[in-house]
Amino acid sequence: MNAVGIDIGTTGLKAVALGARGEILREKTVRYPTRLAGLGAEQDARAWWRAAVEALPEVVGGEPVCGVSVTCQAPTLVCVDGDFEPLGPALTWIDRRALREAEEISAAIEPTRNPSDPYFATGKLLWLARNRPAQIENARAVLCANGFLVARLTGEPTLDETTAGLFQGWDGGFDGALSSFVPLDLLPPVRPAMEVAGEVSRAAAEATGLPEGTPVAHGGIDAVGAALEAGIFGPGDGLVEMTGFSTVVIAAAERGTHVPGMIHTRHGVGESDLILAAMTTAGAVTEWGMRLTGFENPAAFDGNVPEKTLARGRPGRLLMVPALAGERTPTWDAEARGAIVGLDLDADAGDLAVAIYEGTALGLGDNFGRMEAVLGDLRPVRSVGGGSKSEVWTQIKADVLRVPVTVPRLGHGAAAGAAVLAGMATGLWPDEVSVRALVAEEGRTFEPDPEMTGKYAKRLELYRELQAMLPPVTRALQTTEGRECGTDRGAG
Repeated sequence: MNAVGIDIGTTGLKAVALGARGEILREKTVRYPTRLAGLGAEQDARAWWRAAVEALPEVVGGEPVCGVSVTCQAPTLVCVDGDFEPLGPALTWIDRRALREAEEISAAIEPTRNPSDPYFATGKLLWLARNRPAQIENARAVLCANGFLVARLTGEPTLDETTAGLFQGWDGGFDGALSSFVPLDLLPPVRPAMEVAGEVSRAAAEATGLPEGTPVAHGGIDAVGAALEAGIFGPGDGLVEMTGFSTVVIAAAERGTHVPGMIHTRHGVGESDLILAAMTTAGAVTEWGMRLTGFENPAAFDGNVPEKTLARGRPGRLLMVPALAGERTPTWDAEARGAIVGLDLDADAGDLAVAIYEGTALGLGDNFGRMEAVLGDLRPVRSVGGGSKSEVWTQIKADVLRVPVTVPRLGHGAAAGAAVLAGMATGLWPDEVSVRALVAEEGRTFEPDPEMTGKYAKRLELYRELQAMLPPVTRALQTTEGRECGTDRGAG
């Protein structure tokens, strides 16, 4: 029997089939665009379903499936009717238009571990109620991305605990003050990520190739998939960074742990919480750099970095703050924008590549230090997702973090972790011990260069100073023209 995992990423949907020994049997990714306009960022939820219908028949391969689980970009909301058809575009996690709503919610509820920010889903839900009332009035439910796909597969609307944790005012339950002005009644009941939500319906089986009656778990946010793939079940299991469109840094901690400025939610297994650091654009910045310099793929971009730069020429001549679409942790500035300093007439594509890799790694290092100050030693550190395929980038991350960084054998990111969750939910792998055996095999480890770590420690100080100097870009200066954006470096 195989386990199937699906991840609804920011840039595309990825499906993976894992065999009983944890080997990846088949995988497929289908891309879709994001429509960006000012602080808005929307997707067509129907594109998620079309991507699933395209990817799953090839991934299932006509073989028996023990179970399915879906992880996703989060929090992303879509209003649906009684047939689970979208009533409008989905507001993705990148959408930061609910600034006023987030402030109102923060003023109305008791203080929580998560900051007040329009990234979180409660503000998005209130924004929908005020700005798109027809959708709310006609909605059977408001679903997050994985809940939407689970509903299309099983006919059951769902909301899992790991996604609920990304609703402002939820920490095991919603703050009572919210129900008076936020339409929480449209959200499905909150359920554990590993609980089975239902079975694949006949119609869904015909569309996807999944066997009718296959159990489908509630699933969770993409960070849960990355944690499981990296063997992170509880405190002391280390840290994993996952880079797709964005970078998410994930560590497990005891329930109720608070790390100021970070994101806090439930783990999908056991009784731990997940503590997340999250940079809005990381892989997306590398895609931007590739488009700007004319390189067609990440390997060519990597290969453009001069050997002298990779050896002792680092840090590079340019310093970049890569907040090209606002920032989440640690600054929580929806209107933040990036900068590159040190430009001269000799700057070339290789310098830009190094600046991008170093800027995103320095942001990672800033978050890592803040988490380490509360959680203690975060080793071992693992890297998964599309970003881990770049040896140049991963080496720079090791040098900035001052610790070895290992790319696991699986190393695929959330979709493989979603398959692990499906196998755990349905008994293919009945306990934590059996899953640890699946993911124990390590891939390549990148050791930090002692000389580079000292240089990057000084560069991190400059990075923080530059970040603090950048004034927020006002809405009046931002473009209001809609545009579509898609990337090819992993679905984050």
